[in-house]
Formats: sequence, C-alpha cells, structure tokens
Amino acid sequence: MVPNFLKNPSLAAKILYAMILGLIFGFIFKGAYSTWGPVLAPFGTLFIRLLKMCIIPLVFFSIVAGISTMSDLSRVKKVGLIFGSYWFIASLIAAGCGAVWALIIRPGVGITIPGDIVPPQVKTDVIGNLLAWVPDNIGKMFTDPNYIQIIVFSIFVGISTAVIGKTDAGKALARVFAGANEMTIKIIEIVMKYAPIGVFCLIADVAGTLGKEVLTGLGLMLITQYIAYASVFLIVYPIALKLIARVGVVQFYRNIYPAMLVAFSTCSSGATLPVTMKVNKERAGVPEDIVNMCAPPGATINMHAVCAEMAIYVIFAAQIYKMDMSFGQIIFTMFLAVVAAAGTAAVPGGGIIMSAIMLGTMGLPLTIVPWIAGIYRLIDMPNTMLNVTDDSVGMVMTASLIGELDRELYNSKTKRMKEGLAT
Repeated sequence: MVPNFLKNPSLAAKILYAMILGLIFGFIFKGAYSTWGPVLAPFGTLFIRLLKMCIIPLVFFSIVAGISTMSDLSRVKKVGLIFGSYWFIASLIAAGCGAVWALIIRPGVGITIPGDIVPPQVKTDVIGNLLAWVPDNIGKMFTDPNYIQIIVFSIFVGISTAVIGKTDAGKALARVFAGANEMTIKIIEIVMKYAPIGVFCLIADVAGTLGKEVLTGLGLMLITQYIAYASVFLIVYPIALKLIARVGVVQFYRNIYPAMLVAFSTCSSGATLPVTMKVNKERAGVPEDIVNMCAPPGATINMHAVCAEMAIYVIFAAQIYKMDMSFGQIIFTMFLAVVAAAGTAAVPGGGIIMSAIMLGTMGLPLTIVPWIAGIYRLIDMPNTMLNVTDDSVGMVMTASLIGELDRELYNSKTKRMKEGLAT
C-alpha cells in the first residue's frame, strides 16, 4: 500500500523530492557532468527566468493591494497607530534577529560557486542611496528593474488608493489592484507547478559541480532560521506580552494555539485567518471590532518570520559571494526585509518568490533561490506559525493598551470555543 504522502504529494513535497533526487543524481553521475549538464541546464535556467518574470507584478500589486486594505484602520486612528507601530517595530526586531544569527552562525561561509562573478558592493553613500529610492523615471524603473524604486512607488500608490478609498474612483481602483494581485498569485501558482522540474535540474547541476559543502550550508541556514524564529517566539513575544500588554505569557499561547496548529499544517496565513480571528475574539478577549480591523491586514503585511528569513537569505548569499556587508548595508537589509514581508503573499511558498526580490534588490544572483525552494516546506511550517502568532500578539497588545482587553475571558481556564475547537 502506497502512503498518501507518496500517492498524492503536495507541491511542497514534490519540490522537496525533486531536490533530493537532484542531489542523488548529481552526486552519482558527477563524473559524467559534461554529458548531462548542458542538457539539464536550460530547464534550470527556464525556472529562474520564470521566477524573474513574476517579480515586478508581485512587488507592485501585492504592496498596493496590501496597503489599500489598511483604509479600515483609519476609522479608528488610535487602534491603527498602536497596531501599526507594533507591526513596524516588532518586524524590524524580527529582521534584526535573523541578521544577527546569520552573522553569528555564518551559514554561507565556505561555499564556493564557480563561474559566478562577485556582485558589486552596495554604495555606502547613505544620503545618495536614500535619494535613489525615489524614482525619477517610472518607465525606466520598470524596464530596467530597480526593485526598491518599485517598492517606494507601490507604497505611494497604495497609500493614495487608501486615502480615496471611500470614493467611487477609490473603490474601483482598490478592486482593480485586488484583482490584479489575485491574477499575479495565480501566475505564480502556475509557475510553481514547474518548480519540481526546475529545482531538480538546478540542484543536480549544483551537486554535479560542487559537493557536500552545499548540503552543510543549507543545513546551517535551516538551523539559523529555526534559532531566529525561536528567539522571536520565546524572547521577544514574552517580553512584549509581559511588560507592555501585562498579560500571562503561557495563557496567551493556550488561548491561540488552535490558530498556531492550523498555520503549522496549512503553511498559509490567509487560510488560517478565520481561526486567528476566532481565537482572538472568543479566547483571548480582544474586542470584535479590533480583530476585524487588525487581523485581515495583519495576515497580509505583519509577517515577522518572513522578516527574519529575508535578512538571513541576503546575508547567506553575501557570505557565499564573499561580499563584506557594512553595518549600514545590514540595517538597509533589515528595513528592506520589513517591506518585503509586507508584500509577501499569505499563501504556501510565498517567501520563495520574495527571496528572489530581496536578492535582486541587493544586487545578488538568484543562485540560492532553488535551494530555498527545495527546503522551503521545512522553513514554511514554523514560519507560518510564527507569522500567525505575531498577529495575535499585536491584537492583544493593542486591546490592552487602549484598555479594552477582556482579561476575565483572557484568563479563563474553562472556556470553550464554538465549532468544536476546545481547550
């Protein structure tokens, strides 16, 4: 009898299997690389080109659509200011955790990729870099891709759409951007169906030209991810809950664990959203209107695990290409990771495409993207669980700071949720 995970594997499982098979194939037939390498290489190159094809529309439409949803927060400025401040500060801290652990563990050191040119250093002129973020030629920005300029322009478009959100034009624009974002996600889904083939070819090529050092580097990168997530989960959140929200930490995790389990199993913040809203209303004591205002945009832009992983990817790649990053470049990477996380689709594997955007923005090759895709299922499960948890932390903190948290419900040990989700 064939197990279900082999009979009907998910896309993530197919990519993982493709990576394993590619590694095995590359190692076994390493001596004949000159024969099979040129045959497989075009299929791997095609996957990289398909990923690049998705970058610009994903950056533009996801950020615009995501910011447009924040128009609901403007109805209650106090709630919006608190939750928005939490989102930015906590996201930056999460990105910092990823950067710090990547610098400590140094997962990319020792990996050498032959044939690739060391990418140019990012300019250290801080003022010049900041000014260069603002596009002076919209057409050139798209045709000669400058991703940070596209991000800045997308933010302006999103904010402007949110400001006019109640007008007929604003509503029409919001629908257009939301539809375009859904279309882009569908394109990505189509591209990702080819991912197992692309990953197999690229990983086989890596295994045929390199060796065990790649596996060691991937293992260290995975460990770096887990340690960064654990730092946020076990240190940052408890401090915020205890000192700012003034609530019990253990009780908090008891209250929201159903959402955490769903997030871990589905790898989708969007799919977990109904459960996230339910546990915060019925178990964590957050008022319904605060949950309704904060949870939907939070599932889209408030992704602490993505902030951490994006910073790790950049530093991992920089270490591989022996690019010495200055303190200013690391800080820039952290800010960019926050913006990138806000633009990441709340669907399984959304971070794979965003990793390509981060690397491209920092002037780094996309060589490691297939590596990331190959192990992303192992990253995505704890990643999504952390992303869903951070939304709940933010809502509990917001309700507590404005004095509207139902502490009796929050601390109840006997409560039961509807629809069978029991303590």
